[in-house]
Amino acid sequence: MDALSKDIEKNLINKLNGKGLVNNLIPRFIKDLAYSFNIDPYVSLSDVNDRLHFLGWDDVELDYHTLQLAKASFERNQPQPVI
Repeated sequence: MDALSKDIEKNLINKLNGKGLVNNLIPRFIKDLAYSFNIDPYVSLSDVNDRLHFLGWDDVELDYHTLQLAKASFERNQPQPVI
């Protein structure tokens, strides 16, 4: 993992901590968030929040900046195809 990926993940975790998520819940939250992108890579902020609330994350409301950090993190951590 390169330095930029680590910075993006660190910023994402800090934003999630600021929204009230404790460190031991963040991996599950990120997994649920990633699932939203697997269903629809172009999912809107309101749809992501609706899906997260449906999954029980009622106390968390993502903002646009946090959503973009998550998208960047997921994109950077995707395995790259071998050409």
